[in-house]
Amino acid sequence: MRHKSRIALSSRLHSVSGRIWCALVGAALACIWMHAAHATTELVLARAEMPLNGPWSFRFGNDARWALPAFDDREWERVDLTPEPGAHDGDVGLPGYVPGWTSRGHSGQWGHAWYRLRVRWTVPTGSAPVLIGPTLVDSAYEVYWNGRKVGGIGKFSETPPRVFGIRPQLIPLGETASAGEGVLAIHVYLPRESVGDTEAGGMHVAPILAEPTAAAARYQVQWWQTFWGYVVDLLEPLALLALALFALALRRFAHNERFLLLAAAAVSAIAASRINQPLFYWTEAESLQAIIVARYVIFNPLAIVLWLLACYRLARVRERRLDIATCLLGMVAGLAALPGFELPSVQAGARAMLLALFGLSCVGIVRYGHLRPLALLATLVMGVALFPGELSALGLPGIWFPFGVGVSRTQYALALEIPLLACFMYLHASTIAAAASTGLSAPASAA
Repeated sequence: MRHKSRIALSSRLHSVSGRIWCALVGAALACIWMHAAHATTELVLARAEMPLNGPWSFRFGNDARWALPAFDDREWERVDLTPEPGAHDGDVGLPGYVPGWTSRGHSGQWGHAWYRLRVRWTVPTGSAPVLIGPTLVDSAYEVYWNGRKVGGIGKFSETPPRVFGIRPQLIPLGETASAGEGVLAIHVYLPRESVGDTEAGGMHVAPILAEPTAAAARYQVQWWQTFWGYVVDLLEPLALLALALFALALRRFAHNERFLLLAAAAVSAIAASRINQPLFYWTEAESLQAIIVARYVIFNPLAIVLWLLACYRLARVRERRLDIATCLLGMVAGLAALPGFELPSVQAGARAMLLALFGLSCVGIVRYGHLRPLALLATLVMGVALFPGELSALGLPGIWFPFGVGVSRTQYALALEIPLLACFMYLHASTIAAAASTGLSAPASAA
C-alpha cells in the first residue's frame, strides 16, 4: 500500500511539474526563435540621409533665446559628434556612438545645455527633409527648428524636467521646399542621478536629416535595434514568473518547505525589477526617477534578501538574528539609492555585507545542503544576476553583442538560472515528497 501511495504521489508530481516545465521550455524556444529571426532580418535604405555630426555650437545653461535662428553663437564651444568607425553604445549596440560631455572636459557637470547647428539642404524635387531624432541622449531633449519646437522626449515644463527613456523619433520639420536653410537647436538635460557615468552628458548619437523615404527606413531600423536590445528583458521576467508558479505548485508535495516559498518570492522580485527595462525604453509608462525607485530602491534589494533567506534554509541555518540582519542590510541598500538622497558609500557598504553573507551561505550549502553540486551551481549563477555591479568592479565584461545586439551578463545568467533552478526545485521537492510518503526524515529546509 505504501508503495502504491508513493507511485501515485510521484505521478501527480510529474504531471503538475511537467505542465509548468513545458511552459518554461516554450518561453525559452520562443526567445531563441525570435533571435534567429532577427539575425536574418535585413532592411535596405531607400534614398539619401545625412548624419548631422557638426561641429555643433554648444553651451551649458538654459535660455529660450538660444532656440532662435538669429541668435549669435560664435562664442560657444564647438563639439564634433563624428563617431569612430564601428562605434556603438555599450548597452544595446546603437551605431554612431560618441562619448558625452563628461569625457570632454566637463566632468561632474549636470543640468541644462544647448546644441545649435546651421543646416543647408537639397532633396529630390517633390519631397522635403525630415529629421530622425538622436537615438541616444542624456537624458531628455527637445528639438527646435528655426525657433519652433518640433519634437523631443521629456517634460521640460516641470522643474526639474521629467526624464523618460530615449526612443527613435521621426520628426517632421514643416518644410515644403526641396532646398533651403535652417537652424537646428537641441535643448538637453542631464539629471544629477546620471552624472556619475564617465561618458555621460548630451547627445551620444547625432540626429539625421533625410529624405522621407530614407528617413522612414532608418526609423524602422532604429526601432528594431531598440526592440531587440530589450526583448530579453521582457521574455525573462515572464519565464521567471512561470518558475515562481512552478515552485509554488511543488509545495503541494513538500508541505512547509520554506525554500520553495522564498525562492518563488525572490525570482518574482527579479522579474518585477527586470520588466521595468523594456517599459522604460519602449514607452513613457515610467520616468527615470520611477525606474530608479522600482529597481534599485525596492526590487533589487528585495530579491537579494529573499534569495539569501532561501539559501539559509538550504544550508539549514536556524538563526533568526541572521534573517533580521539580512533584512536590515537590504533596507539600508535600498534607501541609500533613493533619488535625491543617494548615499553611494552606504549603499556599496550594505551590498558588500550582503555579498559576504551570500558567500557564507554558499559555504553552508556545500557543508550541509541537499543535492549539493546542483544547489551550489544554481546559487552561484543566481549570484551573478544579483551582484552585477560588484562583478563589474572586478573587471568582468558586463555586455556582449551577439548579432550586433547588446546582451548583458545578467541576462545570460538568468537564462542559465531558470532551467537550473527548475531542475533543482523539482528534485528537491521529489526527495522530500518521497521521504514523507515512506515516513523517513526528509531533507527539508530549516524553518
